[in-house]
Amino acid sequence: MKKLLFLFMIILLSGCVSSTQPSNQHGDVVQTDEPITSVPQEQSESVKATPSAPAVATPAETTSPDIIPRTVKAKIPAVTPPQPKKVKTRDGKLILGQHEWVWLSPAKQFVKVRINQEQKASTLGVTSLVPFERDGNEWVKFTARGMDFEFPVIRWSGKEDAKSAIVRLRTILGDFNALTDFALVEGKDVVLGENFTKDVAIVDSTRDFVQPKKKK
Repeated sequence: MKKLLFLFMIILLSGCVSSTQPSNQHGDVVQTDEPITSVPQEQSESVKATPSAPAVATPAETTSPDIIPRTVKAKIPAVTPPQPKKVKTRDGKLILGQHEWVWLSPAKQFVKVRINQEQKASTLGVTSLVPFERDGNEWVKFTARGMDFEFPVIRWSGKEDAKSAIVRLRTILGDFNALTDFALVEGKDVVLGENFTKDVAIVDSTRDFVQPKKKK
């Protein structure tokens, strides 16, 4: 009886051991030294649900080798500097406008004058003209530009009942510096006539104050 119980125990233990050993598809026992680690269900699901990142093409991949990028430079329009206006002709004559600034040495100031080539003599507008004699010579005294002057008479022009005394004044216009004969007339205007412009200047009626102010 004891022998039967012993044999029954051995058979029972051998059956339990064989049931706990893993087997492969062919029934062979697969042995491994590495421990089997199970992946949590939540982690496995998150790994499966994570989509793969889309591939992004770099500029080097999208640029065709036949296309060479070029740097486009903005065209800046050339600025032409303003050209200085001509004050002389090619042959050296002064270019005068209808009006100019003239330095009258006796008055020691610039005087605005009108240019009139159709008028032969230059004229100086004066007031309070009085002829007188000094050292046997004819002189005149007058008022012009708010100042009193006395000059010797170079000559008289016109008829006896409408004579004008001619005096000589130092006149500077641009680069032209000369003694100019002026007929003294009643008024305030100063006019440069043909006796001043002849052979030294031309008149551009479309311009004014062409010549720069100069004292010497």
